[in-house]
Amino acid sequence: MRKSTAALSALALSALALTGCSPAPSFDGAACERSSSAGLEASVEVTGSFGTPQVSVDLPVRASEVKYADLIVGDGAPIASATQNAIMTLMLVNGTTGEPIQSGLSVWSPESASAQFPGVDEALACATEGSRVVVAIPSGQLPEGMAAQVGLGADDSMLAVYDIRYTLLPKAEGDDVFNTTRGLPSVVRAPDGRPGIIVPDSAAPKETVTETLIEGRGEEVGDGAAMFHYTAVSWADRSVTGTSWDGAVMLNADSLPEEVGTAIAEAHIGSQIMVIVPGDSGDAGIYVVDVLGVIPEEMTQG
Repeated sequence: MRKSTAALSALALSALALTGCSPAPSFDGAACERSSSAGLEASVEVTGSFGTPQVSVDLPVRASEVKYADLIVGDGAPIASATQNAIMTLMLVNGTTGEPIQSGLSVWSPESASAQFPGVDEALACATEGSRVVVAIPSGQLPEGMAAQVGLGADDSMLAVYDIRYTLLPKAEGDDVFNTTRGLPSVVRAPDGRPGIIVPDSAAPKETVTETLIEGRGEEVGDGAAMFHYTAVSWADRSVTGTSWDGAVMLNADSLPEEVGTAIAEAHIGSQIMVIVPGDSGDAGIYVVDVLGVIPEEMTQG
């Protein structure tokens, strides 16, 4: 019914909206600002179709701090928080010789990208889907040993080109749904969207219950490969039994009960759903899922 683990095997993971009265884009609550470097843009030529960048360097690029330049500005959704994820193609290049180092397609947030290369988060904050961003990273800020491994001296820089191909929602977004069923858990949400699940004193249901808490305005997941965050809580002891909010976005539901995967497939992008799956001895698993996007079909091919 849905693509599973194979959906992102095809992504070749590297090791490494409305106008008018809508509010201006913001990043973690502050107005979006981009400080694109005209000097860097003039020093580097990036050709190739979107998603397959080719980089050439006329003169060695030597940056004393992380700098970035917007070579293409997309008109898609912006990356609006440090933990918001996007599917990106990344090309790494020796900034002195222009020689390619590595490339790959994966899911990054500003936070996870900066964990890989410190300072890159500033280059991705407020960047929009469809954008191509080149980043110059001084060799001294690369992970220990990497500069020597790729042939960079103390004054050299590495170039990273990010093609932002698909931006996920940071959290469920849509219309609140009023549910009238009694005796079910209630859900509260932190500003970043992380759910808190309040379990009632009543007995757990004996049959699976699925409720939509937020109705997303995006397309239905259907047979697509959903990307989502979830939190699971045991009805009996009210303990958290699993969550993805502390790490990478989920790329398939194979590790969750089948009932949860079915509910995700029937949801729309932007929805928050709650699925209660009965277990043994009167217990039940409570799953709250934020459906944040669907991997574009062209990225799941061969």
